[in-house]
Amino acid sequence: MPAKKIVLSGDPELLAILENSFFQREGFEMVLVQNGQAGFKVVEAEAPTLAIFDLALLGEQALKCCRAIKQDQLLSTTPVLLLLPESTDENLADACWEAGCDAVIHRPLAANRLLDAACGLLGISRRLARRFPVNFQLEFLDSAQKRHLGSCVNFNDDGMFLATEMIFPMDTTLLIDFVLPGFQTPLQSQVRVAWVNHPEWRKKNELPCGMGVQFVGPSALLKAALKDFVSRLSLES
Repeated sequence: MPAKKIVLSGDPELLAILENSFFQREGFEMVLVQNGQAGFKVVEAEAPTLAIFDLALLGEQALKCCRAIKQDQLLSTTPVLLLLPESTDENLADACWEAGCDAVIHRPLAANRLLDAACGLLGISRRLARRFPVNFQLEFLDSAQKRHLGSCVNFNDDGMFLATEMIFPMDTTLLIDFVLPGFQTPLQSQVRVAWVNHPEWRKKNELPCGMGVQFVGPSALLKAALKDFVSRLSLES
C-alpha cells in the first residue's frame, strides 16, 4: 500500500495541528516545503494524498504552485488546501479559487476547522480522532501463523492501539483474536498496522511500545459488536 503523505508549508503551527491529530496516528507522513517551486517538485515526486500551502509564508508562489498542480495531467486530482493570511480581502480568496484550489481557510488557524476541511477533501471521517481508553488482553497471529500476546489500550470502531513488544512494519496484515469487555462472544478480525510506536523512536510518548492497527473488512457480527461496545464507552465517558 502506498505511503500516505501530506505536503505542507513549513509552518510550526500548521505542523503541530496535524501531528497532534489522528493523521499522525494513522500513519500519514508530513513532508515540509519552504517555497512554492519546491512544493510543486515535492508533490510531483511524492504523490501525496493532500497538499496544504500557506499564502502568509509563500505568497504568490502558493498560487503558482496550486495552478501548476491543477494544470498537470498527472497531478490535477491532488487536493490542494490554501491558507489565507489574517488580514486579506476577498480578491485574494477569489485568486485562490481561480488557481484551482479545492478549499480555502482564513487564518487564524483553528484546529477543528482545518481538520474538518482536510477530512472533507480526503473523504474521511473525524470520528477517527476519538479513541477510548480501555485495557484488555488479546492474541494475534502473524503471516507465519505464530501467535503473540498483547493488550488493547485504546479503541474505537475503526481500530485500536495494540501494546506489545512484538512490532511489525506498517501495512503488515495480522489476525487478532479477542473478547470485548462486557461481552462473551469471541471475535476475530484481520487488521492492518497503520503506525508503530517503536521503543527507540516513539511517535506517542504517552503510549507504550506497540502498534496502531485498523480493522480490515470486518464481518457483520464484528461491526455490530464494535458499534455496541463503542456506544457503551461513549456513554461511560
